[in-house]
Amino acid sequence: MIKYGELHQALARFTNTDIREDIPLDCSRRVVKAWHVANNKGLSWDIQQAAIILLYLAFNEGVIQPGQLNADGLQALGWAEKFLQQIKTSTNKNKKVLDALKSA
Repeated sequence: MIKYGELHQALARFTNTDIREDIPLDCSRRVVKAWHVANNKGLSWDIQQAAIILLYLAFNEGVIQPGQLNADGLQALGWAEKFLQQIKTSTNKNKKVLDALKSA
């Protein structure tokens, strides 16, 4: 099971500053829930993928700004967008992962 501390620690790889306080608990909960659903569906998300999805959610909700991200973080946003698009266009089992990301 993924832990909030591990998730926030993995985020550090993608940021210039400590952004833990900037990210709402709701975003973290949605990612943990989606991670759990994804792994139960056999999608094998790792902690880095979960951190990137959390980064993407926080960025899209306007909680973090581009200046807070390093080059890896900016590149990760592109990966997350492509990854989520693939999930949207694939099988029904992935729909539950998206549902988990939409609501905590």
